[in-house]
Amino acid sequence: MCGFCAVFAGSPHWSELHGVDAPDDYARRRVRRQRLQLVNALVRTLGCTVEDWHGGQYIVRSLRGRSEVVSALPEVWTLVEAIAGRALDPLDPALLAALAAVPEP
Repeated sequence: MCGFCAVFAGSPHWSELHGVDAPDDYARRRVRRQRLQLVNALVRTLGCTVEDWHGGQYIVRSLRGRSEVVSALPEVWTLVEAIAGRALDPLDPALLAALAAVPEP
């Protein structure tokens, strides 16, 4: 999906529903920012970063300069694993250490 079309895509993915019913836009963005902090701790172990794009999509960037807009978290994982050339291993010691270093919200 192109970036322009992604802006007008439908409702959020189920994995991003926490915070959608927040009382105001500030609270919703805070929840999204906290989610991105955790996501970035994970994807950095595979050489990528993820940024918010207009509160509805994500920009996935590799350390080598590749970037792509995706619309939901499952697409983030798929793209990061494709860039890294390997799957995210939930038992990887580097990944577990990165998660432990993420401050509590």
